[in-house]
Amino acid sequence: MPDPPSLLDFVNNVPHPLTAVLVQLAPHLALLARAAHALSWRRSCHDGLLVVAAWCALCLFADPVLRYLLPLVALLALPLLQRRSRSSPVPPTTETSLQGAVADLIAIQALLPSLPSLPPVSLPTLVRVVVVVYVPYLLLPRFIPLRVLVALAGTAFLTARSPPSILILSTLHRSAWVRLSLAYLVALLTGHPLPPRALSYQPLSTSPAPVPSLRFLFTLYENQRWWMGLDWTAALLPAERPSWSSAAHHPLSPPTAFTLPEPTSVFLPNPSGPGRIKRTATWTWEEPEWRVLVRKDGAGAPTRVERPLPSPRDETSQNGSRLLKAAGKMREAGVLGSGPDPESPLSEAAPEPPEEENALTTDPDGWVYGDNKWEGLSCKGGMGKARLFHYTRHRRWTRVAVVSETVEVVGDGEIGIDRPHHSIDAPLPPYHTSNTPAPNSPSSPTSEVHPSLARAVDSVTVNGVTTAKPAEEESPLRQRLRRALSKPSTPAP
Repeated sequence: MPDPPSLLDFVNNVPHPLTAVLVQLAPHLALLARAAHALSWRRSCHDGLLVVAAWCALCLFADPVLRYLLPLVALLALPLLQRRSRSSPVPPTTETSLQGAVADLIAIQALLPSLPSLPPVSLPTLVRVVVVVYVPYLLLPRFIPLRVLVALAGTAFLTARSPPSILILSTLHRSAWVRLSLAYLVALLTGHPLPPRALSYQPLSTSPAPVPSLRFLFTLYENQRWWMGLDWTAALLPAERPSWSSAAHHPLSPPTAFTLPEPTSVFLPNPSGPGRIKRTATWTWEEPEWRVLVRKDGAGAPTRVERPLPSPRDETSQNGSRLLKAAGKMREAGVLGSGPDPESPLSEAAPEPPEEENALTTDPDGWVYGDNKWEGLSCKGGMGKARLFHYTRHRRWTRVAVVSETVEVVGDGEIGIDRPHHSIDAPLPPYHTSNTPAPNSPSSPTSEVHPSLARAVDSVTVNGVTTAKPAEEESPLRQRLRRALSKPSTPAP
């Protein structure tokens, strides 16, 4: 039996803009859900009959009401609107109201009628149908008032999904005379001859219709920075975008650790009988591997090309060994490399991604190079147009996933969402973007490492938050570097 979703679980898993819109539209969603139930004739026939009666009254008495009673209606409606504006403040949102809003949305989506697929009609056929129907269309209102015709047409539309109408239509559809008469009528209107009669027996298909699925394109941004002696690496500066992020620079897992949402089940009341309706959404990958977006110079749209996935472990070990050699060389020579300026405003908020992201030209591996502040984007690394070195680069990994839904009838029980047990209470596994060794603290008198390099190697990024690593949890490589940098330098003879 599923646990009812809590308010804390909802606000932690759903973005705030969606939550605000859902709360504000909850009363309107309730009205729409009630109207959908009335028009579908599934909950009660009385609501459908009231809708048909209101439609007939509107068609028959709209002319005298609009002509004589419209000022009185406006005079009565104005005090009601003023009283509503001076009503008591809106009560706070509860778990019950949120569950009701979500249930109303699902009910509206489930009760929407599916439009029939019509065959393509050529223009000459359409013109013939209009010419044949136009004369009866002009003569019919002379015998029957137009408001009566509109009322009858609306009544037929509103009662099309009612049980009596479904029974009558199914009975007429089983009649061969009715089907033959409709075929002759269509042939007369369109001018097409009747198809030849098939004498072979063709049994009806009893297989269920496929459940429609939705396709989603997941995009991961791989961000790297250039360090002197390290080349391109995922060790980024604190307070800047993570090594793997979304388009808005929110931290995400790398492709090797990226997982789809687990199957989620929603239990709804069964409108046609006892029990509950269980709708289970399952996520699967449509593509076997991640692909990089590559856009060549002069190409219209970017193409998705398969590239080998980067290995975090190999990259971490290579960066650690390179950092040891680079730090030792800089300490012996006493010359700092021309790395990024530590005083540059990199601690500001990350800029929003450009609107025309697909218009950027990339190199053959999908990389887009930028300056120290992730600006001045170009498809070529090295010296840019402004004679500035490109210190940053990023590329986009994409993969298509499909979510499919299965619907089944289960026994009685609670109504709500059945989420996986490890929800927000279970901490996410930390993903370290770099496991490189770090020098001494900047306050140590024996440390002569460049401040930007010390900041990069003294901290790790976990889920988008940069924190310092305690000394007792340091790796052996980090401890070796700390001991090497703490030794006093020997003066040259």
